[in-house]
Amino acid sequence: MIAVDANAALSALIGGKASKVFIEVKGVKFITTARVVSEIREYIPVLAKKKGLNRDVMEAAFSLLGLEVAKKEAYSEQIPLALDLIGRRDPEDVELVALALAMKCPVWTNDDDLVELEQVKTFTTAEILCLLEG
Repeated sequence: MIAVDANAALSALIGGKASKVFIEVKGVKFITTARVVSEIREYIPVLAKKKGLNRDVMEAAFSLLGLEVAKKEAYSEQIPLALDLIGRRDPEDVELVALALAMKCPVWTNDDDLVELEQVKTFTTAEILCLLEG
């Protein structure tokens, strides 16, 4: 299981290297929060316009990523700790960090704020691709 940040999913939707991770990694559950899903849905139209991509195609591709959305109850007990760890730097990542703590799983992100956390293992897209090749 790996908790997925919005930037990883959005990269996949615009044809970035993250798409290779979603396609080639087998036997791993990709999980995220409703907040991350909202962030992705918010940025799809922005990225579609910026990159000259079809918004409907991006929406369809998003539904095919196979992201499981965790119920908040599954990680709510970890929110106070997550607030302490990341709340000041990036309040939008609190729920994702809480999810990773609750599920004892790493986070897939390209966000430097999260990569710097010692309490949560993180993988960038490049790191995951290296593991796939190794």
